[in-house]
Amino acid sequence: MSRHITVIPMGSRRYAGFFAAERGEKMKIDQEKMVITVEGELCAEQEVLGAALANALRMPCYRSEILETAGRISGISRKLLKRYEEKPVRSAYDVTACGEDELHLPPARDFLAAQIAACRELADEGPCILVDHHANAAISDRTDHLSVFVHADRDMRLLEYARRWGLDPEKAKPRFAREERVRSRYFRSVFPGWGKAGSYDITLKATGIGPEELADHVIRYLETVTRERLVHPTPARRRSA
Repeated sequence: MSRHITVIPMGSRRYAGFFAAERGEKMKIDQEKMVITVEGELCAEQEVLGAALANALRMPCYRSEILETAGRISGISRKLLKRYEEKPVRSAYDVTACGEDELHLPPARDFLAAQIAACRELADEGPCILVDHHANAAISDRTDHLSVFVHADRDMRLLEYARRWGLDPEKAKPRFAREERVRSRYFRSVFPGWGKAGSYDITLKATGIGPEELADHVIRYLETVTRERLVHPTPARRRSA
């Protein structure tokens, strides 16, 4: 049986807790095929954890490449995919459209199908780390898949959101709250278990713990369940869409 772990900083000192919870069949992770999906709350810096894992395991990490691949597969422009990557497509006519190519949008299912297909294609190419873009749901049928979800304190995520958009944190609060609400509802409309501990192999509380340390907890967990030392023989590669 596989185990679920949660890593949480406790009080004033850091603590990595391994809390066992039965989640189904025994994990069968093949290092030559292993795919790690990393999802997270808004601005929980899951992409930073993905990069740290990629560096430690010498595996490619894909996030923007998922959209590039989705565009190639579907014919939907990257601009539109980026615009609707974490929110529902409104309808055939988007009143906020700012360009001719956005006046008549493809059906919402096409946006979702393109991202799902892109995640599956990238996973089929070899060991990699996939960040966001419905990656966990896309390859949930694989036995060589480890799923990770990243939580972080709201104040920390708000500061990161304000930094990314060049806003004053206080003024950013309404915008942050609205985007977080839309984003979480969207992901849960696709995958009802999004963000829930029982839906992932590992959930992490990132507040107070750096990405390298979080990556180390993930690697230690993998080594525990596979009883193998994870030294991946394939150098990290970048993929051109």
